[in-house]
Amino acid sequence: MPDSLPSTTVPGASAEVQAAAFATDDRIHFSKESGTWRLEQEDGTELEYDAAKGTWVPVVDEDLVKKQQAAYAVPGVDEEIPAAPVLKRSNKKRKGLEDISTAGPSSKRGRNDQEKPPRTKNTAVYVTGLPPDTEAEEVAERFSKFGVIEEDDEGEPKIKLYARDDGSFSGEALVVYFKEESVPLAINLLDDAELRIGDSSTIMRVQRAEFKHKHTNDPGEGGIPRRTVDKKKATRRIGKMQKKLQEWDDDDGFGPAKTEEDRIQSQNRSSRVVVLKHMFSLKELDEDPTLLIDLKDDVREECSSLGEVTNVVLYDQEPDGIMTVKYKEPLSAQACVVKMNGRYFAGRRIEASLYAGKQRFRRSGVEDDWQGDGEEAEKQRLDDFANWLMTEGE
Repeated sequence: MPDSLPSTTVPGASAEVQAAAFATDDRIHFSKESGTWRLEQEDGTELEYDAAKGTWVPVVDEDLVKKQQAAYAVPGVDEEIPAAPVLKRSNKKRKGLEDISTAGPSSKRGRNDQEKPPRTKNTAVYVTGLPPDTEAEEVAERFSKFGVIEEDDEGEPKIKLYARDDGSFSGEALVVYFKEESVPLAINLLDDAELRIGDSSTIMRVQRAEFKHKHTNDPGEGGIPRRTVDKKKATRRIGKMQKKLQEWDDDDGFGPAKTEEDRIQSQNRSSRVVVLKHMFSLKELDEDPTLLIDLKDDVREECSSLGEVTNVVLYDQEPDGIMTVKYKEPLSAQACVVKMNGRYFAGRRIEASLYAGKQRFRRSGVEDDWQGDGEEAEKQRLDDFANWLMTEGE
């Protein structure tokens, strides 16, 4: 045991508080595999920080478990077949920010213990079709809408623009996110989308990165070269990324709130209803009555690519061309806002936002039977309309 354990935090403290408390201690590093802080003691053993209890606890040692199993082994029983989930759980937690190697199975493993290595989390997307004058900064700005981008030891976003043999930009790039969950979101919303909104010549393709065959230094070598990680630097970098992630007002990864409007929008992120403006004009509806049905079908089909749509409403008495789309899940509604806002439809620029609970829209066939004037009557009208909109299509 070391002479003294490092200071702890209040039980249940946030990741930001933990990172600040442990960043200056060289013995402590953050394990991405287990998602916990680890303390390497003087005798080589490790302790794991239990954030819920605010204490350091021993890490299960796989070798010790095997020795104990051998001591109590029963003749004729294959001890290599795990009889309890404890060993499996410890296997998952063994690897942290240690030396990374794909040289082959460890020499300590027996011939019956050659299990497949745990799946490595893939947090990167591969982008093609970028314009020749693309800058890393604009790639970072576009892709950071869907998650925190990983940073290197110098604090720069992990974005690589690939060049041809003659030094010119190939139109390909690699973007590395901090969280794996950002990858499918970026693919769903940016694949076949414009890097520069409104410029159709900048349409790009986005897919999950495949490292085994793309842009390796030596195509003949199939593995990742061995590298040694500086634990202190890695701890500080991960702590910084955790803090950056917590600073986002939107927990689902749609970017930090930079303006007051963004902060108001973040407060409504639990809404499942999206408001679309400038989808039609009243003149178009007068000239073609069937447009109402066709437009609702087209919007439902387009928006269904982001999640299950439960209701689509067209407000044919609104001069701003209002439509609402209701999703089953709030995350789908947020993705719809990101995808639809700023797009052009029939020459008009769409404005997409989450329903704030205070707007009231008009459509044919719905009687305005709210009676009275003044603030109380207006409040009642708004409340009743909001209740109708949120329950319609359930």
